[in-house]
Amino acid sequence: MADDGRVAVVTGAAGSIGAAVAARLEADGFAVARTDIAGADYPCDVRDEEAVLDLRDAVERRLGSPWLLVNVAGVFFEHDVPELAVEDYDRIVDVNLKGTFLTCKTFLPAMLAEGSGCIVNIASTAGIKGGHRRAVYNASKGGVVLLTRSLALDHGPSGVRINCVCPGLIDTPMADWIRLDPLMLAEFEQEAPARRMGTPEDVAGAVSYLASDDATYAHGTVLVLDGGVTA
Repeated sequence: MADDGRVAVVTGAAGSIGAAVAARLEADGFAVARTDIAGADYPCDVRDEEAVLDLRDAVERRLGSPWLLVNVAGVFFEHDVPELAVEDYDRIVDVNLKGTFLTCKTFLPAMLAEGSGCIVNIASTAGIKGGHRRAVYNASKGGVVLLTRSLALDHGPSGVRINCVCPGLIDTPMADWIRLDPLMLAEFEQEAPARRMGTPEDVAGAVSYLASDDATYAHGTVLVLDGGVTA
């Protein structure tokens, strides 16, 4: 357990952003429970309520009750709605939105009982604007944004801060649609105020801030982290 007694759960920790978030939180002094559907210390399918309940129990046994929950787990693939199979729709919505709902539902009660806690959901700029060939993904991330804001209204008065980060283009395999196209990537880098893609460490830094004592006035915050693209 961390010296300050704070335990963090990071979903999607086997991915690039989740791994960076977990590493940053450990550097910040948290005892971190890394969870993912595979390749993590605490295997869990966030779409399955029983699996999430088992995750909670395992973390509490080994580390103690989590003070911080970071929902990174997510899926993305380009799609056109007329051709999108219902099974693929379910996969996007169930991982991105239902998974966030289930982990919040499961870990919130202990935070509320303690009168202290923090949740940071990783949404996307896709959750605050439209986009081509990603309608269901955008809808799922828009749901994460409004779930976050609504939970903040419900539970902030009880001592739990709930915020979200909306990354733009981040240098991970999920962005292969552009990072493997030199012409598209060069055009993006020329037009973006930051003149580059974001990194997983950029997202980790935003999470670190929202989980810190410097952010005690942040409730329902939607932190856009996109190099100025949506400015």
